[in-house]
Amino acid sequence: MEENTKWFNNKWWVSPLNYINNVRDSFELPKKVYVRDSTIREGEETPGVYYTLEQKVKIVEKLEDIGVEHIDCGYIGQVQDQWNLANQIKELGIKLKTYSHLSSNPTRWTEEINKSLEAKIDYIGFGIVLTKWQLQLFTGDEKINPDVMVSMIPSVLKRIKRMGAEAILDCVDVTRSDLSILMLAITQGIKHGVKMIMLYDTVGACNIPAISYLIKQLKSITKEIPIGIHVHDDFGLGTASTIAAVEQGASYMDLVVNKLGDRAGNTSFEEVVVALEMLYGVDTGIDLSKLYNLSKFIEKVSGVPLPYNKPIVGRNTFLHESELHVMGALEKEKFWMCFTPFKPEVVGQEEHIIFGPTTLHGDALKIKCEQMGIKNYENYREILIKKAHDIITEKRFITEKELEDLIKSTI
Repeated sequence: MEENTKWFNNKWWVSPLNYINNVRDSFELPKKVYVRDSTIREGEETPGVYYTLEQKVKIVEKLEDIGVEHIDCGYIGQVQDQWNLANQIKELGIKLKTYSHLSSNPTRWTEEINKSLEAKIDYIGFGIVLTKWQLQLFTGDEKINPDVMVSMIPSVLKRIKRMGAEAILDCVDVTRSDLSILMLAITQGIKHGVKMIMLYDTVGACNIPAISYLIKQLKSITKEIPIGIHVHDDFGLGTASTIAAVEQGASYMDLVVNKLGDRAGNTSFEEVVVALEMLYGVDTGIDLSKLYNLSKFIEKVSGVPLPYNKPIVGRNTFLHESELHVMGALEKEKFWMCFTPFKPEVVGQEEHIIFGPTTLHGDALKIKCEQMGIKNYENYREILIKKAHDIITEKRFITEKELEDLIKSTI
């Protein structure tokens, strides 16, 4: 290793273009970023997923161990299972800051605030809806429009404060809301003491430049009040949108391990934290070496299998088959960086190779034979390739151990 920079070191090799001034001058990266994990709240909204309280506590303990400091517990005023978790977190002395949300029914808010306080919730989210169709769905009243919603902000926030709680403003479906009304609502929220503005791209309906534009516009009025970002992955842009928001100053990120969630899921915990650490030099506070074990635990308790090609934690992420990739993996002490941007152990993974239909040029076989101490490989090259091909034709690939046995039986 000849270099030790933010882009090339003994852990990863990424593009130096990520760190040139002409690229970074357009950023307003926050001094610190925080993960607000929603693996339990949003994760349990994944169709078919249910966690027991014991499993939830175990998830929380693993999240705290990996470095998470904030957790979304859900609608604890209405969902008893969610209240039980929020209460248990405090009873067990777990240090994570806890968050709850008020429901869409104003007649229940006082009771919900009281229940949140009973569970020692740190922050209560007041959700404002500024699109008329969602307002009609939630309220059943066509007279309730975005202006009425904005007019409610002062009284609701005063009630939360009067009852002894801290409030954040949950801005629902912001990317499909009228920007001028959204800015008015946020101004009202800041005026009446909210501790954070959490922006929800509820159906992931915003492209990346538009996310950047939105955050820039809102930063002009939020000033020192932190902005959080919560993105659904309907268009596959959850990770990119969240990072775009951080680029422009958002400091809280709602993330979900294995990108669980309703519909196409939410922004992936593992993708965002690794990208921010390696491509931006941002300290997320997360122990990257524990990502894989966390991901596999969530896979087990949720019952939702990881795609093989899932970035960071997928089975194929460090499983090599093609010729040049296998050559690099076989000589990883010198060439690990040629076909992986970071070492597997950085995220708690291990590297593996298989020989398949694209691994029979002969050069990778030669390296393997040399590593086994075989000097006369060329005498057996064609027969080894043929035998390997015959097996691959039947079972699609050969493991490294199976190849070693094949070589021993042939030479």
